[in-house]
Amino acid sequence: FFCLDKLAQFSFYPRVPVAMPSGGGGGGTANDPSHPLTHEVSSAEVENQVDTIDAPMSAVEKFAVPIVFTIFVVFRAADRVFMKVVNNDLLTSNYNLMFSNIIWPAAMQVITICIISGYVLMQRMQGNVQYNCSFFKLNNPMASSTGAIPTYMLALFSLGDQLNAALSAPASAFVSQPIQSVMTNFILIWMAIVGFFWIKVRFKACHYGGMALVIGASLVQFAPFILNNDCSPEGLAKQDVQCFSAYHTAIGGEGGSWLELGGGAMAFFYILFVVSTFPAAVSNIYKQKVLQGVDADIFYVTLWSGWFQWLWGWICIPVMWIPLPNQPVLTPGQTFVAFANTTRCLGGDPEIGPSCDQAPPPYIYVMLYFAFNATFNLCITWLIKRISATWVQVATVLCLNLCNIFSSLSFIMGSSAQPMSTYDWAAAVIVSLALVVYNLQPEVTVDGTKILTQVSGSFVADGHAQNVEKLSGTTPSGSFVKPGSFVG
Repeated sequence: FFCLDKLAQFSFYPRVPVAMPSGGGGGGTANDPSHPLTHEVSSAEVENQVDTIDAPMSAVEKFAVPIVFTIFVVFRAADRVFMKVVNNDLLTSNYNLMFSNIIWPAAMQVITICIISGYVLMQRMQGNVQYNCSFFKLNNPMASSTGAIPTYMLALFSLGDQLNAALSAPASAFVSQPIQSVMTNFILIWMAIVGFFWIKVRFKACHYGGMALVIGASLVQFAPFILNNDCSPEGLAKQDVQCFSAYHTAIGGEGGSWLELGGGAMAFFYILFVVSTFPAAVSNIYKQKVLQGVDADIFYVTLWSGWFQWLWGWICIPVMWIPLPNQPVLTPGQTFVAFANTTRCLGGDPEIGPSCDQAPPPYIYVMLYFAFNATFNLCITWLIKRISATWVQVATVLCLNLCNIFSSLSFIMGSSAQPMSTYDWAAAVIVSLALVVYNLQPEVTVDGTKILTQVSGSFVADGHAQNVEKLSGTTPSGSFVKPGSFVG
């Protein structure tokens, strides 16, 4: 990426005007120009905005961009699949909550620090000597072209993402990957509701059509459970299981097995998974409201939102103490024991449970997940920097379908692989169409101003990727982000 970035500096850049959307801001500083992240911009100020630049693709980039784009799509889909394997191996809600609240945020923050350290070194090699150790400090004026970002905003960037991870973790082991891919798109519906009241978004026919298609895809996916809910021993032995209350586990032989959880418990976990998309939707609206057009430094915001995400993970620990259907109850005094057992399960200790005793052991999939997660975050940052961020919509559709295909391949998922049914394929096609239809036209505010950042991202558990996507600042013709330096 460094070499591609150096080559890209030889391009010539046309000037593209930037228009910042008006938004409803509360509080005493809402219209204070000294607070650009919360300042409400008038129509007169929009006309007088300083132009920014957007980089066209050079001959070198025409080859580099498709390569990086392909890596992003494949790696992000693989990231979701490996996460599903980890969820299946941990199996119980307590272990999955411990992983999503403590282990995952900490590991991703270590990787993020390494990446950002490389970014700072790269900037210094390019002659930007203002990049040094102070870049990692709070209230850094280099956080955006408008100055320092308030600490409370950095904290709120990742709150919704961590709540999403904490709520979805208990259900992830019991909801198949194709169903997860479809149900996460309920974020469209939640964002429409929250955006209507909070930032006064008004929708067009294509937006309502997109939301209707998401609901339609979900109904198609659940059609076999409604038409033929076969939970008999013979039905659970079939390759295409159509039992609503059954889930696939690696326990029970080379190909795993299907176990019946109970109709009420399974309904609870499906509903919980849908509810988990709500805080992610609120988080996306918040990021859109305060960041669109301020030219924030993606690396800086990712760094500090990651620190706060780890803090939110610790605060979410009491969620583990809530009794869940058909799951072992954890008392506060057993919390540290649960942490030790989670790490032992990831290491493949059979004494913790049969789902932990897998070949390869769960920690292999954890390392693969972290590696793929870090790589696609690098790719998304580079792509947003080089080209229009509207590609995020295309990437989302491709990741969605590729993720479902990967989930059916045993050489990737091992015994957790599940073949996709005809209904799964149909639902994937419909929900992909939903994303395309929804983004045919931009949303508008109640006063007619176009919302320049459209809905993006189906895989809502990865807060770092969501930060980068929402910082992209898309416009019909390109990105707000300047080439070369994000703050230049």
